[in-house]
Amino acid sequence: MELLVPIRLRYPATVIVLLCVIIVTGLGAWFHRRSSPAGVDRFVADWVHQLAGPDVGLMDEVIRIGDPLSVAAFVVGLALGSAALGRWRTVLFAVLGPTAAVFVTELLLKPLVGRTRGGQLAFPSGHTTGTAAVATVVLVLFLGSAWLASPMAKAMLTLLGLGVSVAVSVALVDRNWHYATDTLGGICVAVASVLVVALVIDKFGDGTLPISWSVADADCPTPARRGSRQTSNGR
Repeated sequence: MELLVPIRLRYPATVIVLLCVIIVTGLGAWFHRRSSPAGVDRFVADWVHQLAGPDVGLMDEVIRIGDPLSVAAFVVGLALGSAALGRWRTVLFAVLGPTAAVFVTELLLKPLVGRTRGGQLAFPSGHTTGTAAVATVVLVLFLGSAWLASPMAKAMLTLLGLGVSVAVSVALVDRNWHYATDTLGGICVAVASVLVVALVIDKFGDGTLPISWSVADADCPTPARRGSRQTSNGR
């Protein structure tokens, strides 16, 4: 059974989860019930506005990558692709990973932290959470895969996933939807949530739950199972 997170990567994954939790906790405590930007938020916003220029239409298109419908479409695509390959653990991971991340952001942290911008709850950024969650799912699936052995390919894939998340974050800051620290919080929530889901599936997916079965396993019993059935029928 191929693990979502190979054993050699479990310790680094756990460290990344802990770092993300520390960052989100620190930022949440810092901006609790506040609406004003931090100094780093002002600095990043000034830099982004100079970099982006007046092209508002492009930024709006980039933001749409993180829209709920777009994120849902990516999740459905990953799930259907995994189902077509008979990888039911991957289907579960592709659905639960982003769902858990969005749940933590929208239903837990936003009301709990209460940071606002323009009268709307802002920390962590929901658009960034959704985008980064899908990117993290893709990275986990490919970086842990045995057939993708090239370090260069893995590095390029990592940069691509990070680049999409950063692009959405930059667009959100440019359009004054979020502060930079909101988007950082969203990325951290996404990475931590998706990795935790992967580790939990690996932990319990090899037990008696049907997570680790394929359709063929369920329909065609192994010789050992057939033997046990014959024994029970002969009683």
